[in-house]
Amino acid sequence: MTRHNSETALAWLTLVSAVVHFSLETYYHVMWGQPLQALLVDYICNALMLFGGLSSLAARPRSAAGLLAAGWAFALGFGWRSVFGRLERMQAGDTPANGEPTLVLTILIGALTIVALVLAWSLALARRQSRAAP
Repeated sequence: MTRHNSETALAWLTLVSAVVHFSLETYYHVMWGQPLQALLVDYICNALMLFGGLSSLAARPRSAAGLLAAGWAFALGFGWRSVFGRLERMQAGDTPANGEPTLVLTILIGALTIVALVLAWSLALARRQSRAAP
């Protein structure tokens, strides 16, 4: 199973995204606070993405697109919950007790859209990999 040319770019994008996500999530936790469980879920997401990205780069010339897809799928699942949980609270008229600005929700929706697109990319690579298997 040979890697597709775009898998290397996806692996690097995954690694950079994991580092940025880790940094921003830690900053958010320090600035506005959140339950430890929420922070741990984000760190598990980062670990999966780092594992997928590093595995993909190390598997040359083979492919690890499935691991990349797993990391992005985990990110999409918990990002989905975060965004729509905030939207639900906003519709109910609740304001964040921690003083989180409303701009955070807009940023999260944009990030969630990007994550969904990258997940589709990684799943397409994983599908291609599975079809090429003997």
